[in-house]
Amino acid sequence: MMTAPSPTLLWILNALAISMAVGSVARWINLRHANPALRHKRLASLRTWWILAIVVAAGILAGRLGVCLLLLVASLVAFREYATLLGIQDTERPALLAAYGIAVINYLLILFGQAAAFVVFIPLGSLAIIALVQLLQGKAQRYIRTTGGIFWGMMIIYYGMAHAAYLFIHPGFANGPAGPAGWLLYLLILTEANDIFQALVGRSPIAAQQPHCIAPTLSPKKTWEGFFGGLAATLILALCLAPWLTSLQGISGPLLTGLVVAIAGFFGDINMSGIKRDSGVKDGSNLLPGMGGLIDRIDSLTFTAPAFVYLLQWWLP
Repeated sequence: MMTAPSPTLLWILNALAISMAVGSVARWINLRHANPALRHKRLASLRTWWILAIVVAAGILAGRLGVCLLLLVASLVAFREYATLLGIQDTERPALLAAYGIAVINYLLILFGQAAAFVVFIPLGSLAIIALVQLLQGKAQRYIRTTGGIFWGMMIIYYGMAHAAYLFIHPGFANGPAGPAGWLLYLLILTEANDIFQALVGRSPIAAQQPHCIAPTLSPKKTWEGFFGGLAATLILALCLAPWLTSLQGISGPLLTGLVVAIAGFFGDINMSGIKRDSGVKDGSNLLPGMGGLIDRIDSLTFTAPAFVYLLQWWLP
C-alpha cells in the first residue's frame, strides 16, 4: 500500500512547485496596486493554494494509504459542510453519523483493493443503510428530503471523489511513468486548471464587457467565454502532460480526456452552485481563506474523477 515514490513523480512534483512559485511571484506583482480588499482576498487564496498543494503532495507521496486518508478527511469535512447547507436537524443526527461511517467503509474498500465492492457499495448499499436508519427511528417528517439529500451528498462527495483513489486499484491505471500517482496528478492538474482558467478568462476585461452567461440562476459568473477559455487550457495541458504522467499515446486520447474533464468539471461546479443557491448561501463555509468552503474546492472533482475513470477504462487497451 505504501511504496517508494518513483523518480519521475518526484521530478514532476518539483516542477509543479517551481511553477507555483513563479505564478505566486507574478500574482504578487500584479496585486501590488490592486484594491486593498481584493489584494487581501487574492493573497489569502494564494496562501491556501500552497497549503492545499503541500497536503496533496504529501498524500500522493505516501501512496494509496496517503491518498485514501487525504480523501477520507476531505470527504468528511466536505460532507459536514454539505449537511449544514442541507439543514440537517438534531433529530436526524443518526442518519448523518451513519453517513460518516459509510465514508470510512468506502475508503477501506479501496485501501484493501476491493474494487468490485467499491463500485456498488455507495450506489446500492448506502441508500439502503440511510433509509433503514430513518425508518428505524420512525421518521416520517422530512423523510424524503433527508434520505434523498444525504444520499445525493454521498454520491457526489463520497462516491464521485473517491474515484480519484480508485485509480490506485484499477488495473488500467497501473502503467505510466509515475504509476497510479501520475494518473491522479494528471486528473487533479486538469481539473484545477480548468477551474482556474474558466475563472480567469471569465473575469478578464474583454470577456467582462459583454459576458454570455450559461446558467445565470445557478452560477451567474459562469460564462461561455470562461468555459471555452478553460477548455482550451485543459486541452493544451492534457496534450503536454500525458507523456509525463500517463501511458496515453498520440493526440486523440489526451484531447478526449481534456474535453471530458472540462465538461464534467463545469457540471460539477454548477451542481454544487445549485445546492448552495437552494440553501441561500454563496460559499459552503469560510474554512479556506480566500476560497470559501472545502466543497467549493472539490466541486468539480466530484464529477471529473468518475468521468475520467470510466472514459479511460473504455479507451485504454
